[in-house]
Amino acid sequence: MQVKGIPSEEDRGGYWLAEAHMRREMASWRFPYHFIDFETSAVAIPFHQGMRPYEQVAFQYSHHVMHEDGRVEHKGQFLLAEPGVFPNFEFSRALKAEFEGDTGTVFMWSHHENTILNRIMVQLDESLNPPADADHLRLFLASLTKSGERAMVDLCELAKAAYFHVATKGNVSIKKVLPAMLASNAWLRQHYAQPIYGAEGGMPSLNYKNFSWLPTDEHGKSVDDPYEILRDLGAEMLGESLSVGQDPDELVIAEGGAAATAYSRLQFEDLQDVQREKIKQALLRYFELDTLAMVMVVQGWQEEIRQ
Repeated sequence: MQVKGIPSEEDRGGYWLAEAHMRREMASWRFPYHFIDFETSAVAIPFHQGMRPYEQVAFQYSHHVMHEDGRVEHKGQFLLAEPGVFPNFEFSRALKAEFEGDTGTVFMWSHHENTILNRIMVQLDESLNPPADADHLRLFLASLTKSGERAMVDLCELAKAAYFHVATKGNVSIKKVLPAMLASNAWLRQHYAQPIYGAEGGMPSLNYKNFSWLPTDEHGKSVDDPYEILRDLGAEMLGESLSVGQDPDELVIAEGGAAATAYSRLQFEDLQDVQREKIKQALLRYFELDTLAMVMVVQGWQEEIRQ
């Protein structure tokens, strides 16, 4: 949705929210909410035997859950980047285990996740040596895709239709929407400035302890974008592919290109075990924020319509 200006009667302080539309959408959601993000790679020279050029490889996901009482937890994650190991079917199997046991709504940001699940279903069909549980995996994946009974909700599309902040300049990338929302939502800023992430009695995390996403520096200035504090992890993932003098927070990091680069390094580079483990930990920590960012945005919208 392109918005050049916000009518004064609808201006909430530099942003616009289609409250009635947002309420209707939220009324259709079921708890617990599941937020997922995939990291994938598609290269000209395939990593694995039998693959086509630019074939999709799904090697990582992050999964946050929001419960009906408001509790949030980093519930699950997956990373399979061992050299020569095709991860897609194990990826699907792990994802299936994440969602068994409830019928909560599953959220993505943009259609990428839908595209990947459809592609994995084709790979299952075309495999010369399909896994024993191929039929079960196919049914599960189909249930999450656009026509499935548990079709994923695209929060990016909701942002396009019902939310505009002048700071995003019409860009609905979550890495633009999140800092814009934090700038205008006092509850979110106060909540995530506290070291509650990964803290006992706070928000459980698989990779962080007693962590604040909006810390204050020695001069009293608060970080206004959680992705800013993960720049060092971006450098760890890119390694020598980071150009001399290049800031690891440039577009390749901001748009997720670092994950594919890191996966390529883990496949092809002659890395020591310590280096390999550091890259894996950087991947897990960096992309945990992608699903937490989705949680933050939904929390921000919930707070807005409560006011």
